[in-house]
Amino acid sequence: MKNILNIILFLIIAFTPIMPSIVYAARPLSTDDADVVEQEHIEIESGFEYVGQTDSEKNLSFVLKYGLVNNLDLGVELPYGFIDSSESSDVDGIGDVKIIAKHHLLDETDNHPALAWSFTLKTKTGNEDKGLGSGEIDYILNGICTKEIFGFIAHLNLGYTFVGEPEGEDLDDVFSYSLALGYPINKALNIVGEILGETTFDGDFNDNPCSGLAGLNYAFNEMVSYDFGVGFKISEASPDYTVTTGLTFGF
Repeated sequence: MKNILNIILFLIIAFTPIMPSIVYAARPLSTDDADVVEQEHIEIESGFEYVGQTDSEKNLSFVLKYGLVNNLDLGVELPYGFIDSSESSDVDGIGDVKIIAKHHLLDETDNHPALAWSFTLKTKTGNEDKGLGSGEIDYILNGICTKEIFGFIAHLNLGYTFVGEPEGEDLDDVFSYSLALGYPINKALNIVGEILGETTFDGDFNDNPCSGLAGLNYAFNEMVSYDFGVGFKISEASPDYTVTTGLTFGF
């Protein structure tokens, strides 16, 4: 816990913005923001991630979101993974597809943050035997806050995963958390950072994943933006490092 507090303090100091502006959470962050895609608009995210660990992974992702009504968007995430195994043959294939709905509840004011919540259905499309999926359906609830504080924008997520249990196994549900901060260098370039993790409340801190990420996103125009981020481990249960990059398109 002390390690987390020290890194949060560092991020708050490091990401104090040069100019006041709203910086919404977006790729390369995993942390979500309270905003939704505008009604009848489409947002497409495409990403590549390299995960450095004993069995290194390369992951492609494609996310399609649609603004269904004024305060609700629906999305689908299609992952494809490549696993370089140190003990067996390498594998690749589609992962567990996710279907996501996000509802914007409350606009930000001087007295309270913007609020939203999301519901995710994680399917079992990935091959469990190849390590590409869990083999069960999970249900994920996530609470989302976004607030401008002293000129920078903070995003806080608190989530709970109802984990599907394969026959003969007793798996614990998972609590997740993340904090993201960002600021604009100019109208096009934003610097971002986050801490995120999850826990089953079993074992000590190093038995549960916790990691950080620092990166940027750059808007070429109102429709296309590029992102890049480098992740680092905080707890021993996390990968040694990650590198991610991608493009986001809005229509």
